[in-house]
Amino acid sequence: MHLSARFKLLCFFALFFVSGLASGEENCRYFWVVRDGLSSPEHVDELLARAQAAGANGIMVQVVGRGEAYYKSDFLPSADFSGFADPLLYVIQKAGPMGMEVHAWINAYLVWSAPWEPESPDHVYHTHPEWFTAHSNGRNSRSYTTEQAEAVGLVGATLSPAFPGVREYIADIAVELADNYNIDGVHLDYIRYPNSSFGYLPGEQEIFHLATGLSPEEDTELWGIWRQQQVTETVAIVRASLRSADPGVLLSCAVMANPYFAASEFSCDWQNWLTMGLVDFVCPMAYTSDPERALELAAATTSVHPEKVVYGIGVWNQTVSNALAGAQKALSLGAGGICVFSLNSLPDGGGQTLGRGWGTGSPEHGISPAYFNRVRIP
Repeated sequence: MHLSARFKLLCFFALFFVSGLASGEENCRYFWVVRDGLSSPEHVDELLARAQAAGANGIMVQVVGRGEAYYKSDFLPSADFSGFADPLLYVIQKAGPMGMEVHAWINAYLVWSAPWEPESPDHVYHTHPEWFTAHSNGRNSRSYTTEQAEAVGLVGATLSPAFPGVREYIADIAVELADNYNIDGVHLDYIRYPNSSFGYLPGEQEIFHLATGLSPEEDTELWGIWRQQQVTETVAIVRASLRSADPGVLLSCAVMANPYFAASEFSCDWQNWLTMGLVDFVCPMAYTSDPERALELAAATTSVHPEKVVYGIGVWNQTVSNALAGAQKALSLGAGGICVFSLNSLPDGGGQTLGRGWGTGSPEHGISPAYFNRVRIP
C-alpha cells in the first residue's frame, strides 16, 4: 500500500474509534414508554411531545407485554389497542421526524401477569404450558395468584430459558419486528430467571442432568453456571437472528443494576454479554432513591464497557433531580447515556430538569465487540 494511502487509512480508523467511543455530549437520552401509553394516537402525541421537550433522542416503546402484540403480528395474539390501526407504526412515523430512535421493547420470558388467564387460545400460555418454569417447591409459575407470586418474588407466568423452543419463540418475535418495521433496535426486558428459586420444572432439571449427569443439589455451583448459560444462549440466538434479518438493528437489554447480583440471583450475566458482543448496550435498572446507593450502582454498572451502559433511573419514586445524581455520576465514569423509567410517569416540570442535566447531541453506540470477537453460542 502506498505510504500516503496507508496514512489516510490509519487516520480514518483513528477518527472512527474516537468518535465511536465518545460519551458525554454524544450520548443516549432515552425514555421507556410503557404500553398503557399506547391507548390512543392523542396520548402518544402527548407523550412524544414531552419527550421531545426534554431533549430525548430515543424511546423504548413496549410493544410486547403479557405475551400480546401492540403491533400487527402474525405470530402473537393482539393486545387491545382500540382506536389504533397499528400503535408501533404510528410511534415510528411520529418519533422519527422528531429525531428520536425507536427501540421495540419486548417482555421476553415473562408472558402473563394478570389475575385471569389469557383469552386468546393462541397465547403461549395455552399453546405451550410445558415451557413454563417452576419453583424449587415444584409449583409451576402459571399456577400462582397475584398475592402468592409476590410472596416468592414472581411477577407472573414465566417461560423457562432452558427450552430451545422458548429461545426460538423470543427470536421469532424480534425478527418479525425487524422485518416489518423501521425500528432502530430491539430491547429485551425480563431476560432473566425470576430468581434463584426458579428453574426446577422436571423438564428443566432433566436437561441439566443430560448435560452434566447431575442433579441441581449435587453441584449447586455448576447448576448456577448452567442457568446463566441458558439465558445467555437466548440472547445469543436473538443476536444471531437479528444479524441475519437486519444487521443494522441494535440489540439491548434491561438488566438488574448490580452486575454480581444480576448474575448470581437472576442468571443474567450481562457484563459478559457486553464483552462477547451479544448486545450493543444494556440499561441497568438503577431505580434506587437512595443517593449513596445510586453512586455505588453508577460505579458498579460502569466497571466493564461503560460506553455500552445506558444508565436507567426511575422518576416515579423520587424527584428527577434526585434521580439524576446517580446518572450524572455514571456519565462522568464514561456511561453511554441515560434511560428514564418512565415517560408515562414523568412529573410536571421533570422534562426541563432532565434537559438541563442529561446532555445534548445524538445517540452514540460506538463499536460492537462482535465485529472483532467471534461470537459463539454457548
